[in-house]
Order: sequence, then structure tokens, then C-alpha cells
Amino acid sequence: MKTMNKIYIISGPTGVGKSTTTKGLAEQFDQSAYIEGDLINHMVVGGYLPPWKSDESLSLVWDNIADLSINFVQANKNVIIDYVAFPEEVERFSQKIYAAVQHVEIIYVVLWVDLDELLRRDALRKKESQMGARCLELANEFKIKVKDKRFFYNTTHLKPSDLEETFLNIRENPSFKY
Repeated sequence: MKTMNKIYIISGPTGVGKSTTTKGLAEQFDQSAYIEGDLINHMVVGGYLPPWKSDESLSLVWDNIADLSINFVQANKNVIIDYVAFPEEVERFSQKIYAAVQHVEIIYVVLWVDLDELLRRDALRKKESQMGARCLELANEFKIKVKDKRFFYNTTHLKPSDLEETFLNIRENPSFKY
């Protein structure tokens, strides 16, 4: 019997720690693939529009993330996705995955921090990566759009030394299963 691979969608506002968490989580598996949604998004050069300004751009990014995920799962890899994902994107993504692949489980986690901590972390990023007010806009959008609060994982008081605990919680907490 084929093992059950998992796809982890790690989301949250900009500056919440998605990249640190997803890269570390991917390293927890013997067989894994890491998909950075921003890299997929920036593959479009001519005619580029940010995904929050273009439904077409956002749809294209998610279609490509889904296709890559299907390929990796079929190659027996666990997939860890680092991207801003709201429930409507996760639902559409899940439908495409489940239509193409058996023996896969999708895990959806929205990393969360208090707003003051979010701004503090954003200020620590390289100047060209800081998002400022966009962090707060995304945080508000997550509050509105993610009705099922079981997907939130608050990391406000966690320190870098707590990452192993974070990885274990994401891997083992059944409430994150989509």
C-alpha cells in the first residue's frame, strides 16, 4: 500500500514567519519538496500584476502550485507550500489535488502573531522586503476570511528555539487537516 503523503500549506500575513517555518518543516522529512509561492508569482515578467490586484494572476499562481504539488506527490514527496493562502484558494487547490492524486492529505495552517509583533518582525526584515501597512491589511483579511479558527497557529510568544515544537504541532495537530 502506498504511503499517505501530505501537502502543507503554511500561510499567514507577510512577516509572520512563513519562510522560516516552511523551510524548517521541509527539512523534517526524508522525502519533501518546498514550494515558495512568491517565486512562482514572480516568474511572470511581462504583464506582471501583483496577485492581490489581479484574480487572473492569483489563479495562475495557484494552478502552477497545484501542478507542481501533484508532480511531487506522485514522486512520493511531502510538499510544503509557503504562500499567502485564503480559504477560497485552499478550497480550489484541494479540489484540483484530490481530483488528480489519491493517498494525499492537505494540511492548512495560518501562522499568526499579535499585530505589534507582526510589525516588529516586519521591521527586522531587509528594507526591500519590508511590507509595512500591507502586513496589517493581510492580517485583517485573514481575520475576515478564515472563519474556521482551528487553522490559526499563534506564534507570538515563540522563540527561534521553539521551532521544533512548532514543526511537531504542525505535523501532529489533527485540527489543521483540511
